[in-house]
Amino acid sequence: MRGARIYLRERFPLALVSLMSASFAAASLGLLAPAGLTAADVWAAAILLFVMYLALLLRYRVTDEWKDFAHDSAVYPDRPVQRGVISPRTLLVIGIGAFAVELLCGLLLGGLVGFLLYLPVLAYSALTVFEFFAGSWLDRHFTLSFLLHEAIYLPLFAWVAFVLGASWSWRTVAGILACTLLLVSVELARKFSPRFDTAGAVVLDTYSAVWGRGRTLGAMVMLVVLSGGLAMTAGAGLASLAIAALSAIVIVVRPASDRWVTAVVAIHLPLQAAAMLS
Repeated sequence: MRGARIYLRERFPLALVSLMSASFAAASLGLLAPAGLTAADVWAAAILLFVMYLALLLRYRVTDEWKDFAHDSAVYPDRPVQRGVISPRTLLVIGIGAFAVELLCGLLLGGLVGFLLYLPVLAYSALTVFEFFAGSWLDRHFTLSFLLHEAIYLPLFAWVAFVLGASWSWRTVAGILACTLLLVSVELARKFSPRFDTAGAVVLDTYSAVWGRGRTLGAMVMLVVLSGGLAMTAGAGLASLAIAALSAIVIVVRPASDRWVTAVVAIHLPLQAAAMLS
């Protein structure tokens, strides 16, 4: 258990990931749930979405440990798995447990039909684990690899819209895109700061290291603003666009500070989720 606690503290900080999961549960309900749901239905969906997103992110974390093991062992030998802090068996148990919870929440949210419709999402997710069976080629095409991996959130949020009972309209499409772009902006912030190997060399596995700081900042600002604009189109109101615009301005106030940029995006997420929900 001690190894699992250390692993979660270093690689999956529960407080931060729980805030992220709660934010996307709120955003999903605000943009994708139809009007007229009872309070009991809203709370049940909120809890199930929160737990499902949390389990899904934990499953991603565990599968990434397996997928990136050789790379991390070469350049990040101080990570928990590489240090031997957590055993492969314990990591497997965590991953299987997270997957089981994810599937159970999917079944409770969507019933049998919803569960079956979630299988294509899982199939695409499996392709990302195996790097679309073109890992060596994708290693040489960083941007394409990024787009293919982040594309998983489009069918995920489309599935959420279906199980919540959203009517298929341009507003629903805007809501799906808003949630997706918001999540991708968080992903850019998560891997914004450059990382260094044991020799002090920059490792080319973060967005700023590969694309350059300016382009990454530009992409982050664009995603923040677009998610807010799409949320407003989906019915969230002017507050979503205002929060997005203000956050974009604050980001560029101190673009040279990694902590500032990532902190602004982290604060923007729950604020934007609250605006989407209201």
